[in-house]
Amino acid sequence: MKKFFLGFIILIVNLFVFFWFTIDINPDKVTTIYGSPALYDINGKLFHVRLSPDSEWQIQIPLSEMGKWLPLVAVNAEDGRFYSHFGIDVIALMRAFTQDITRGRVVSGASTITSQVIRMAVSERERRKRKISTKIREFIMALKIERELSKEQILECYLNLAPFGGNIRGVQAASLIYFGKSASQISPGEACLLIGMLKGPTLYRPDLRPSAARKRRNDIIALMERKKVFTHDEARRAYLEDLPTRKFELPSRAWHYSELMFSQNPQHEQKYDTTLNLEVQTKLEAILRQSLNDFPNNITLAAGIVDNKTAALVAWTGNARFSYRSDSSSSSWVDCGRAPRSPGSTLKPFAYLCAIEQGILTPSTLLADTSAAFSGRAPRNFDLQYRGAVTARSALSESLNAPAVRVLRFAGNDNVLSLMRESGLRHLNQSTQYYGDSLILGGCDVTLLEELEAYTMIASLGIHRPLRLLQESPVIDGRLASSAGCWLISDILIHRGELSLLARNTLGADWHVALKTGTSYGLRDAWAAAWTPDYTVVVWAGNPEGESWPGLVGARAAAPVAVKILRSVSAKSKWYDKPEGLTLTKVCALSGKPPTALCPSLKYEWSIDGVTKTFPCNMHVLKSGHSVVNMPAGFGESLKNNNERIDINRKSANLSIISPIPGASYFAAPLDTERKIPMKAENSHGRLSWFLDGVYIGSSDGKSTFFHSVPDGEHVISAADEAGRTARVSVKVFTPGRRNESQSELLF
Repeated sequence: MKKFFLGFIILIVNLFVFFWFTIDINPDKVTTIYGSPALYDINGKLFHVRLSPDSEWQIQIPLSEMGKWLPLVAVNAEDGRFYSHFGIDVIALMRAFTQDITRGRVVSGASTITSQVIRMAVSERERRKRKISTKIREFIMALKIERELSKEQILECYLNLAPFGGNIRGVQAASLIYFGKSASQISPGEACLLIGMLKGPTLYRPDLRPSAARKRRNDIIALMERKKVFTHDEARRAYLEDLPTRKFELPSRAWHYSELMFSQNPQHEQKYDTTLNLEVQTKLEAILRQSLNDFPNNITLAAGIVDNKTAALVAWTGNARFSYRSDSSSSSWVDCGRAPRSPGSTLKPFAYLCAIEQGILTPSTLLADTSAAFSGRAPRNFDLQYRGAVTARSALSESLNAPAVRVLRFAGNDNVLSLMRESGLRHLNQSTQYYGDSLILGGCDVTLLEELEAYTMIASLGIHRPLRLLQESPVIDGRLASSAGCWLISDILIHRGELSLLARNTLGADWHVALKTGTSYGLRDAWAAAWTPDYTVVVWAGNPEGESWPGLVGARAAAPVAVKILRSVSAKSKWYDKPEGLTLTKVCALSGKPPTALCPSLKYEWSIDGVTKTFPCNMHVLKSGHSVVNMPAGFGESLKNNNERIDINRKSANLSIISPIPGASYFAAPLDTERKIPMKAENSHGRLSWFLDGVYIGSSDGKSTFFHSVPDGEHVISAADEAGRTARVSVKVFTPGRRNESQSELLF
């Protein structure tokens, strides 16, 4: 017996020496964990997990995020001398060897946490059979890895690799599935339950064998109390904790966002810090679900929200009818936001922007909404009516088709198409000859995702940034248009006429949003793009299979939803400051060009310094000693009707300011630092521009009250409408108890 024992020892020593010099261990083999891809939002919240390459639920987390109890219980229950041994616990090894030899069977093991890490990270991956040579190999590797990694790193690997029954691996996945919370929130009793499962992951599963699991847990609680890891009170409370009776599902929120993220970033990593804001995503999903009540079951909604400052996609729903239910329709899984669809009129602002950038267009430029110059085949408007002569501001605001085609031709089809592509509309991959005039009317394909990127460029005042889905992605800036040009487009599209009364009332008096809608041919797609300086939202409504529905009109189906979404995430957004280079100048009220002495009526409009081409008005000419209108080609007889309409407007009641009252004195409260007073006018034609002592201070529609700060002193407040009519009043503003600069006495 002694000879056998001695021979066995010599064999073990020889094997040990042989393996020591022949076995190598790469630390990366141990620390590399092929776990589940996990997505985290902008605030570090886990919102989506998928199976690992080994079809397991395994979420890798650092030791610092495992809480207090799991590491403590694991070390004291599994390897009490973990922090003192060097990979092999010699005492435990000798004890196990003696017990096994004397009893003739395996009584106890001598594995350390380090050797178990080697087994799970190396032997199991290499599918090595469990035999003495494998055990020795693991001990050698354990000794060597202790020289490469710290105890904390080894313990972290162990708790991330540990099996917890079924296809659950690692403490984070186990905590989420068994308790519905992260490992950092685990209680002492829950920690003992999980660590107890390591002895037999299936034998001690609380959902399958609750009695065995409870006994195993209580044994570990008692051990922790004996080792002074738990106080008596902590142990008593741990005994009273209930066992979980069901499993929780791992989070799988924002499915279409996750699909989009994985399509652009293959699942090679385990942790993705995305740009999604889970709070904003929740708001988006709730509004879309609520809005579905207004549509039949075969119509759905898709929408996205972008942070203009960083181009971060903070929320995305590709199909509001998406459901994990087995009885849900197959089309509910379709991400409609990535499917090419006809954009309707939503691309018109890019043609107007291109023309403004070339200096050939201002908001007051007169355009013809007629069939003239189209050989009688002019594109008709949605209401099948022509309006005659209209300003560019009205043409874009009302989304008129014939003027849009004219603007496209003015700016140059190639130039407009190039701007659209550079803005992010990548599906526009055909030639200008292929699209023709239909480019601006929806005769092409784009995706909601592309429109988000393109409109974010306008909302960012000309700065184009590719959309970002990962926080680590760089913010790449590239200027495509001037701040002044994009400001003008945004200013034109601040209108509420397309919204329902309810939607208009929800906006409030001081909140502004730019809005552009679109409806595809045949009523198959309804679009709305809305933006503030902070966020851009694009909404699409339609049938995933492309069928039409009479209610798919952008202004009615998509616009109220877009405004509601933007209001929920950007309620405190202020409007843009006026960019440098914009000047408010007098123009002919009819032609929109710099006036001559023959122009009977003037108005104020914006122009871009050094860009806008300032050719004098050529529509008013002298004939037989009288100023007459020279009708440009293309306007046809409709211009006469339009002139008559303008004459009627001019002969109607004069523009008058009803607030503030002329000659009134306004007393400001001593602590009122803003001193805002209401400004309102009657009988206005179109939007009103407001001026304080000749300086432009903002605009309003003809029915709204405009509020603006007015300092102490005497001031002239004036207004001008789109017909060129003006009105002015003088007011005094002073604060009781404060000395007025224009007066020597103290006002009370």
